[in-house]
Amino acid sequence: MVDWSRPFWTREDMESLGDEKSLYLVPTYDDEASAMTLLEQHHGAIFEAELELWCLDRALWPSPRDFTMFRHWFQINLFPLVEDLGSEVLQTYLIEPGFSDDVRQALP
Repeated sequence: MVDWSRPFWTREDMESLGDEKSLYLVPTYDDEASAMTLLEQHHGAIFEAELELWCLDRALWPSPRDFTMFRHWFQINLFPLVEDLGSEVLQTYLIEPGFSDDVRQALP
């Protein structure tokens, strides 16, 4: 993904991103195979959300974006447990119109 995105970002922009990562919560899964099945079902929406962070012009996005490309472009780390250590109530935030409509539809 970094190679594809180079024309859209300066070297300084790329360096400032450092080691930032995105985290996506998925429904509960029993094992790694189940997690990968879930990921395969939702990879298109996640792929588009990530591409949109780099380039808003969908005409410049790579195509086709299949699960094989997804696994090649992104590092996948599975964490079976996520703990909320904050004392505040979790809140829902509205996503701006036009931003990753597929993510909102694909994820429960």
